[in-house]
Amino acid sequence: MRALPSSAPAALALPLTTLDLDETAAVEAACTQLRSSLLAHQPLHIDCGHLRCQRTLGVSHVVSQLLRLRQAGASIWLRNVNDPLRRCLQLLQLGSLFHFADAS
Repeated sequence: MRALPSSAPAALALPLTTLDLDETAAVEAACTQLRSSLLAHQPLHIDCGHLRCQRTLGVSHVVSQLLRLRQAGASIWLRNVNDPLRRCLQLLQLGSLFHFADAS
């Protein structure tokens, strides 16, 4: 898993695009935009600290949404990843597909 170093201004210099995984339509729209290159080369930042969908639909739903975005071409930066989600990504050997940024 890659963590955002404190001296990584290059990653933060690009325009930030945040995405709410709780909004299925937003994920679908982001996938469509990524495939049509509207979001090309812009990292997606996702705050995992308060995901309702993880509590209601489970960690597998969150992983599925992340993989859909990744397959569409997103570079994904995760913030506030809780232990169950982090362990799941590690067990599935998916940690290398995402960047992990520690909360400030």
